[in-house]
Amino acid sequence: ALATARLLSRRAASALPPHAQPLARGLRAAGSADRLLFALFNSTSTHALPALIATAYDSLLANATAGGSRLSASASALPYSKRQEATLSAIIAVFASIMVLVPFAFVGALFVTPLLRERESGSKQMQFVSGVGPVAYWVSSWLWDAALYAAVLLATLAVLCVARGVVPAAAKAFAGSAEVLGATALSLGLFGFAAVPFASASSFFFSSPSSGLIALIAFHFVSGFGLVIANFILSFIDSTADANEQLQPLYRLFPAFCLGDAFYTLAMRDATRALVGEGHEQNLLASDQLGAPLLAAKRGRVHHLHQRE
Repeated sequence: ALATARLLSRRAASALPPHAQPLARGLRAAGSADRLLFALFNSTSTHALPALIATAYDSLLANATAGGSRLSASASALPYSKRQEATLSAIIAVFASIMVLVPFAFVGALFVTPLLRERESGSKQMQFVSGVGPVAYWVSSWLWDAALYAAVLLATLAVLCVARGVVPAAAKAFAGSAEVLGATALSLGLFGFAAVPFASASSFFFSSPSSGLIALIAFHFVSGFGLVIANFILSFIDSTADANEQLQPLYRLFPAFCLGDAFYTLAMRDATRALVGEGHEQNLLASDQLGAPLLAAKRGRVHHLHQRE
């Protein structure tokens, strides 16, 4: 924002506020300038004062040359340092990682709908009467759900790869290299690995497809989006940091939180690398990186399978 410069002569200086008049008289007595420049500018604007000075000298030059010459000025921002770029990229990537949890709350809940619809319509009972055993029924159901989730997984990875050329700051954290892309695929794959049997186990607690779908969407949204944000906030408060650390095993019982925690770790790797240096970078599958949430997601599938049985 550009303010306006006021070129005040000796006679116009008398109109200044009382606290500024002694300074004006002192400058005139010292003969420092034939014409005084009083610049009123917004101090919260970084480029206000340089722009004012440029405007003032442009006016002086135009007045001296009868408008034959003018002065122009431009301002350019300094390039970001590597640390600033990493911090900005981390902020964008963390926001993107949290936003990914919203659509995957719907994806993880969709698998309960066919099971409840078959039970509501009597199709499941008809299959059992026709000779289909429980093992064949559940294995075929899981294979079909796995095929559907694999299509979603491949489409998500394709979007991330395409986004590297469109939004590199956000996509680099999840598809910047073959190692990172593999970790992203493993995180998404294990989320589906846990979400499918969880939907199967949850189907026994609902009687209609709509109620089951809405309940599971809310569950994945709260346990993923909500719990990741709560974990992030509690970890930065001194009075709750220790209790939050002790609650980590409980958090990791939820597949959506494991996915969000894994994506948050991937998003923060560039900022961590810029702060501590390249030599301190840890393996992606270490327990304090992606190892803990991925192992928890794998254990979650076994737990949900036992619950269904």
